[in-house]
Amino acid sequence: MSPSIPVALAVLILSSTTALSGFDDGVSDYRSGNYSAAFKEWSDAAEQGDVDAQYNLGCLYLRGEGVAKNRAMADEWLQRAADQGDVDAATSLLFSKPMTEEGRKKFFAMKMKPTTKFRLTFVAQLSDGRLHRRPCSTDASDGAAIEFNLGQMYETGTPGFPQDDRQAAEWYRRAAERNYPDAQTMLGFMYARGHGVEKDEIKAVRLFRQAAEQGNSNAQHSLGIMYATGSFGYKKDLILAYVLVGHAAADGNKFATDDFQRVRALLSPDQLTEGHRLAQKWPKDLQWPPELTERMGPSP
Repeated sequence: MSPSIPVALAVLILSSTTALSGFDDGVSDYRSGNYSAAFKEWSDAAEQGDVDAQYNLGCLYLRGEGVAKNRAMADEWLQRAADQGDVDAATSLLFSKPMTEEGRKKFFAMKMKPTTKFRLTFVAQLSDGRLHRRPCSTDASDGAAIEFNLGQMYETGTPGFPQDDRQAAEWYRRAAERNYPDAQTMLGFMYARGHGVEKDEIKAVRLFRQAAEQGNSNAQHSLGIMYATGSFGYKKDLILAYVLVGHAAADGNKFATDDFQRVRALLSPDQLTEGHRLAQKWPKDLQWPPELTERMGPSP
């Protein structure tokens, strides 16, 4: 046997061990928020052919973590990982490159390879046991938005997600518990209508209030109409209705824009003066003013 063979084998083993060590160091760095260090470690491991490092490195370029966003570099590293059979990388590339018929056949022939290594992929288990994967996404940064999106897909019946109000409400609830205002608003509508959950006006109002305070214009409009009509247990307050619907309209909300003049017509001149004064305390894009909280009182 040639003495060069054991030497080459030893070099290969050492290289693999070094790549694995660098990958794991990158994981520790990423989890601690040191994205620049993670970028360096995964770059070294990726250059040595580590497919998980190649995928994660592509995601860092895509997300702009530890390095400036660069779609071309993201695609380059994701393509390297995809060429090694990485399904998450190939899936991410679907959103940046036109797919040929040959590429389509190749993609659908790919099999997910089980791995215990850390990956920048959000994974959720659906009620039917399927795993829903979102490449280059993390639970901490993207989880609430993805859960909200899953709720939308179940509510509307997107292909692959049969229409199911119960499942929609469940995914909205998960995102709402992370204080995601769009999910709070949609879950509020479901409680208001009794879709997918037992009808509960108090929970609906509470969710609308939480979302409205964070700037969701649909929730602001809904609260404003409740005050205009004295519904959902609210005492009629046309001044609050004017301020809430007007703010949502100023944010470009179509429903609020349609309703604002109707609400305005209900106010007396003195009420309009007070409503205008209170509205000036809440300019567009600024936080919910304390004076508005004081007038509304505590959330139910």
